[in-house]
Amino acid sequence: MRSHLVSRRMLRTASTLTLALGAGLALPTALATTAGAAESSATAEVNSSGWELSYTAAAGQMNNVLVDESFTDGSKETITYVIEDVVPISAGNGCVHPDPADRAKVSCTVAALDSQSPYATMRMDLGDVWDSVAITNSTDQAFHTNAIDLGPGNDRLTHTGPVDGNAVRGGAGDDIITAGVAAMVFGDDGNDTITTNGDITQGGAGNDLIQGGPDTQFLYGDDGNDTLRGGDGDDLLYGGRGNDILYGDSGFDQIWGNTGDDELYGGPDTDTLSGGAGRNIVVQD
Repeated sequence: MRSHLVSRRMLRTASTLTLALGAGLALPTALATTAGAAESSATAEVNSSGWELSYTAAAGQMNNVLVDESFTDGSKETITYVIEDVVPISAGNGCVHPDPADRAKVSCTVAALDSQSPYATMRMDLGDVWDSVAITNSTDQAFHTNAIDLGPGNDRLTHTGPVDGNAVRGGAGDDIITAGVAAMVFGDDGNDTITTNGDITQGGAGNDLIQGGPDTQFLYGDDGNDTLRGGDGDDLLYGGRGNDILYGDSGFDQIWGNTGDDELYGGPDTDTLSGGAGRNIVVQD
């Protein structure tokens, strides 16, 4: 992989309401509270230093977010994010509504700092409920990145662009995540389906399906009965605890079953396979 596609170090408000109500008022009050939550706004705001955008969903909000990321007017000194959702968005510092009549779309600009280390120019926290995110990144770089927390729920994320570079956390739930070049994906709890061509993918607890791409990757199933496929690159696959099925596919792969009754299949090239503790099937094509 290119040198800039290296693994990177990537670095919610509850309120309490006490009501003294008769039994006859309990149901209408609950309905009113639910309706009020549905009308809440997500928030988009650039920090006071101008280099990081935060996008935060309201509690109980189901988001369907489209993100377009590009260098502003061709310059590589600022990055513009255009974000659309199915809920109103409160435009804070550094953000505007391009169409004042459309409160579910904002445009935000952040500075692309001349930093020694890669860092996140956007942080997205979608909170609870089932959410969907589609990101289009035309910057063709993995230095200024996005940190995305999908939160609890069965969430979906897709990425389009020549380089990804995002750090994605699926949160609890059965998530479907498609990541690109130089991404880091952490599925967390749940039976996740992850398609990646990124640096690092870790399934988390649950029975995960992880499909690698043509580049070199580190794929880790973690706890659960996982299925991992390396793709065409020279990959490192770890099954973790559980009865896992690991396919190296093409490339000079290292495949480790770890604890459990695992199946390891090497592929057409010269691979290193180790089943670990358990009753294993080890096949080198």
